[in-house]
Parts: sequence; structure tokens; C-alpha cells
Amino acid sequence: TWRRRMFGGGLAARLLRDAHGLEINVLDHEQSPAPVVTRGKHTLVWFDYGLALVATVLASALAWGVSSVLALPNISLVFLAAVLLVAVRSSLGPALACAAMSFLAYDFLFIPPNFSFSIQREEDVLTLLFFLLMAALTGNLAARQRRQLQALRDTQEETTQLLDLSRKLTAATDRQAVINAAAQHLSGWKELNMCLLNRDDNGDWTIETGGPLHFNEAERAAADWAWAHLQPAGKGTGTLPMGNWWWWPISAEERPLALLGVSPKDGQTLSGQRRRLLMALSQPLAQALARARLAQDLEAARLHGETEQLRSALLASVSHDLRTPLTTMRGSIDTLLALGEAIALEDRRELLEGTRDEAERLDRYIQNLLDMTRLGHGALKLARDWVSPADIVGSALNRLRAVLAPLQVQVDVPPQLPLLHVHAALIEQALVNVLENAARFSPPHGQLRLSAGAHEGELWFAVSDQGPGIPEEDRAKIFDMFYTAARGDRGGQGTGLGLAICLGMVGAHGGRITVAEGIDGQGTCITLFLPLRDQPAMDQEEAERED
Repeated sequence: TWRRRMFGGGLAARLLRDAHGLEINVLDHEQSPAPVVTRGKHTLVWFDYGLALVATVLASALAWGVSSVLALPNISLVFLAAVLLVAVRSSLGPALACAAMSFLAYDFLFIPPNFSFSIQREEDVLTLLFFLLMAALTGNLAARQRRQLQALRDTQEETTQLLDLSRKLTAATDRQAVINAAAQHLSGWKELNMCLLNRDDNGDWTIETGGPLHFNEAERAAADWAWAHLQPAGKGTGTLPMGNWWWWPISAEERPLALLGVSPKDGQTLSGQRRRLLMALSQPLAQALARARLAQDLEAARLHGETEQLRSALLASVSHDLRTPLTTMRGSIDTLLALGEAIALEDRRELLEGTRDEAERLDRYIQNLLDMTRLGHGALKLARDWVSPADIVGSALNRLRAVLAPLQVQVDVPPQLPLLHVHAALIEQALVNVLENAARFSPPHGQLRLSAGAHEGELWFAVSDQGPGIPEEDRAKIFDMFYTAARGDRGGQGTGLGLAICLGMVGAHGGRITVAEGIDGQGTCITLFLPLRDQPAMDQEEAERED
């Protein structure tokens, strides 16, 4: 057109003329997209114009009633009040319509000649024009004030929503907690269907919260595009608007973390104010998701480091702690094979008993490694049954008879103790580990005391020795894997797994372990606490008969 030629052409022409070194494709649309019809919005607009008509009629009636009291110029103030009321209540359009209708009513009812739109006096023309100008200015100012007030309310709502969501996200430590906090916050928006999606490495979508969502091809295409381009897509946008959902990618550092889907329940297009608010809310949500992912990555790195440490420690254990019993066993067997009958019967028996003891020691090491592996992978299954504490103590002492032989062992296990509902083999192994650890650090011919009792819903096993003891600041470390205390004549021997396994086994039963001073303030006392359960009536009667 002549206007475009005069002013240098349209936007496309200026881009083609001035954008040097850029490739520009111009797409010619024969017809503009059809406007989105929102029934609720149009209903509200017609209500506002109806309000303008009603206000004009009421102002005319009021002005007619006071016309005998007020002078003609003052009557216009009644109509100005009506225009001001409409502008404050609705918007600029209805206010201007009210001003125009008030202008006509003022002219028709009060400007001579009455009940006619003709004007006799020139000063009345100026009065009407001045009234129309004042009405338009009043309506414009009131509508502007209303828009500013609405903007302040929107800003306040946005700030309140951001603070509320940020407060909920502060306590979230992992992704699921973040999703739950966001779902709790967004559930207050009753007029909208909302959901949060996540996409795996295979391109499959997972609904983490919200809905209902009919994920057809149109919705999937819009969601895929929004995720790939980090731009909104779907209904109400210029990208794949065929579906019913508006998709907004939640991202941090150019990396998508989740996809927010919004669909108004009444079928309308999402308002601009709601979109801005949702985009603002996505910022703290993105930060929380990024923080949760970082924590997950750090935890994975920590576990990887611990796995490498475990692997190195296991290799060291295999090369030292497991080979030592094998070397002893091989030496005894080689001696028997080489000398045979030349060895005295008593010496042969001693060699064979030493071989058996080393085999049992090797079996315990291997059992500890297997138990630690099951604990680390969460594969430790509890097969609970009712068992007597005395039976557990007896089995543990029998397994360690060779280890405990050089010591003075005192056992105090009352026969009337209640039964335990535990996995007997695991608790026995835990007690074996504690006893073996105490024997390792006890001096030759030292005392070792094993006692049991019940108190306040718990049954306890206490193992006390006369070893060098453990400083209070190191007591928590003895339950770490591969921690060995280099004290005593035999300090530093072993894999350092026994007490770590003991803690895992007792903890799997809901129990706990404490460390204190040993016999007469010397050595160490390790106590295992296990929760007691109400026994079935039959079990109680059988226990009484056995007693």
C-alpha cells in the first residue's frame, strides 16, 4: 500500500532489506487465524455494557427527580457519577458507552427543547460537548485506576503464591518431595486441571502428579516439542495448538527437568495473567528440582566412591585376612603329609584342631562378607520365629568355643526371659561377631562376661571385656565398615566388618546397639537391644511348661 511504500514497507520488508548475512523465510498466510471464542469472557463483557445501560437509566431517573432543585449545569454531575461508577466497576469500554448514553440522555431530557435531540442555544452545545469530554476523561481515569489496582492485586497474588510455594519447597529434599509440594500448592487452583510430567531417556512420558490427562497424539506432539525446545506449546500458543493442554517446560541451565500441563476445566483459553503467574511459579519449582537432582547426583557419586572403597578394602581383605587361615591350614596339612606317622599322636591332634579352627575362622570371614553384601543390596530377608534367648547364647558360645577357650567366660542369662520374635540365625551371628570382637581385644586369660536381661519392652545382650577400651570419641566409628582399632596384642586383626554387620542385623529387627565401659571400668561393653513383642497365648503356656 502507499503507506508502506512511504514509510519504508512493513516488518518483513525491513528485515529483508537490513538483515545482512541472515537467511530469512517469509511465510504468507492467506487468512489470519480464527479468534478464540471464550463464552465466559463475552458473557462478562455483555454484563458490563448492560451495567452501563442500567446506570444511565438510573442516573436519568435520579436527575429527573432532582431537576426542580438543581440548576441545569449541576444535573450533569449525576451522570458523571454514573460514568465514574461504571468505570470503577468494569473497564474503559463500558465507561465510554455510559458516557455516550449519558450525553444523549442529558441532551434529550434536560437541554431545551426537552424530549428532543435538537439544541436551540449555542451555549448548550458547548455545555454538552464539555460534559461529554468530562465524562470520557472521568471514565478513562477511573478505568486506569482500576487497571492499576488490578495489576497491584495480581502482583500481590503472584508474590503470595511465590512465597507459599517457596516455603513448601524449602523442606523438600528429593524429587518426589518437590513434586508432592508442588501438587499440594497447585491443588488450590480449582478451575484448572494441572499435571507434571517427566520424560525418561527412552522418550516415554510419566505422569508424576495431577491429571486427568488423555495423552493423545496431539498432546504428545506438543509436549515433545515443548520439552525439546524449552518453549511453551499447545492450546493458546502458536505451536501445535490442536490439543486441550498448554505445556510449559520447567528447566534450569538449558536442561528440562519437568513439564507442566494446564487445561482450564471450562474449556476456555488460559488467561494471560494465569500464564504469567504459572511461569513465575515455575522458577522456584525449577530451582527445587535442580537442587534435588544435584543432591541425587552427589549421593550417586558418594555411593560410587564408597563402592570403590569397598572394592579396594575387599581386595585387601582377600589378600590378607582370608589368606592367613589358608596359609595356616596348608602348613598343617603339609606337615602331616610329610611326616605322617613320625609325628606324635598328640601333636597330630593339635595340628588337626588348628586346621579346624582356621577353617571355622575362614568360614566366619566368608559369612561376614556375604552378610555385608546382602545388607548393602537390601537383600537381607527376615524369617522371624519365636526363639529363646538362652538358645541364641548357647549356639553362639558353641561356635566360638575355640576362640573363647583362652579366656575366663562368665555367662548370666536368666531362664525366665521372654521369647524373642526374630530371625534366630541373624541375631546369633550378630552375637558371634560381638563375642569374637571382644575376644580379639581381651588379654590372655582375661575375663569376658556375657549377660542378658529385659527392661522397658526391650531384651538386651551385653558383652563386656577387659581389653584396652575404646575412647568415647571413637565409639561411633567402630560400626563403620573396615574400621579396625589397632590396640591390644591382637589389635588390627580381622576385616573390620563384624560390628558393621552386627549393626545392620540388629537394625533390621528394629533394635539398637550401645557402647560403654567394660568390666570394672576397664575394656568395653557392647549391648544389643531388641524390641519385645506380645507372645501368642500358646507360646506363653509352652514357655511356662518348659520352665
